[in-house]
Amino acid sequence: MLGLSKLSELARDGSRSGRKTLIHALTDLFVSSEQEQTEQVSIMFGEIVLRVLGQLEEETRMALAHRVGSHPSAPHDLVAKLAEDKFSIAEPVLRDSPVLTPADLEGVARSGSMDHLEAIASRDELAENVTEVLVDRGNRETLNLVAGNSGAAMADQTFSRLVEKARSCPDIQELLMDRKDIPKQAALALAGMLTDELKERITALGGDHVLAQVMAERAAEEVKARAGRLRESRKEAAKIIDEVVAGKRKLDDAVAYFAKLDRAAELGILLAKVSDLPAASVTKLVYGASEKPLIIICKANGVSASVFKHILTMRAKHLQTDVLALNDSLKRYDAMTPDAAMRSLETIRSSVDQPVKEEPEEVPERGAFMRSRKRPSKKKTEG
Repeated sequence: MLGLSKLSELARDGSRSGRKTLIHALTDLFVSSEQEQTEQVSIMFGEIVLRVLGQLEEETRMALAHRVGSHPSAPHDLVAKLAEDKFSIAEPVLRDSPVLTPADLEGVARSGSMDHLEAIASRDELAENVTEVLVDRGNRETLNLVAGNSGAAMADQTFSRLVEKARSCPDIQELLMDRKDIPKQAALALAGMLTDELKERITALGGDHVLAQVMAERAAEEVKARAGRLRESRKEAAKIIDEVVAGKRKLDDAVAYFAKLDRAAELGILLAKVSDLPAASVTKLVYGASEKPLIIICKANGVSASVFKHILTMRAKHLQTDVLALNDSLKRYDAMTPDAAMRSLETIRSSVDQPVKEEPEEVPERGAFMRSRKRPSKKKTEG
């Protein structure tokens, strides 16, 4: 180890090689100093190196940063200066130095490059103010590091910001899933964007995990909301049907409304009400194999061809039939006369104790819609 006289000689040497040798000698003296001398040596070391730091070559500054980067007694001002340097120099300090304060790290995070931010995000511990800047400024790699860093403390609003940025990043979502400190509000937002695969993984985590609890609550709320929407939908449908029966709403409007929304059950109930037929039987006809019964019922009640087309379109989507079949059905509807439809509907009403057949044997003007129900013949009595 160099003596004080040699160090004094090196300090007077203003050449590049002299400064380099001085820094190496001072660094050796600092890292090898006894514990009781460390504080005193650190002060001297920091004061001297800071005076010449701006004159040192990048290689020398890089070697200095690597040697003192993780030292617990490294001069704070020197380390803070190295942390603001080029990334090749700042990296070991930003990753490992225990003497950098949250304020130091926040300052570098606000002005440094993405490489600087990634190095900071890799530290074992991060204060909330530092994490906030990393989440606000960081690129995807930085966000990954923050999300996966259990030592990165985050305020609730920072968590929410990170979750929002993870919307299109399943890898960050997956890292956030493993955090036990995620607040409920952020967990709610995260649960809404997870893939089915990730949701299954959360379910396997158990009920004590905040995300598992949130997902269970969401599922219960969704069931409740769905039931509420169903009740409201049924009330609305019942009101529309009652208005049609009371003559307060046009049948065409109601039929078109239900058909466009693919509400086959409500459409069947409506047509049954206006036709005085059993609702269950007519509802089955809406998606029945043949459209012939619907032709008769709709034509007899005065449903227009343009509205009947909505029914055919709804059926085509459900039964996966082509346009040609739809057009043929529409032609048959146009060919049916209201009088023929009424006669066939009367036949149906007279057989109300039997289910309405999906495939009538004949269509009006080509035969009756349904044969009258056969009554058992009585045997003639003799005598």
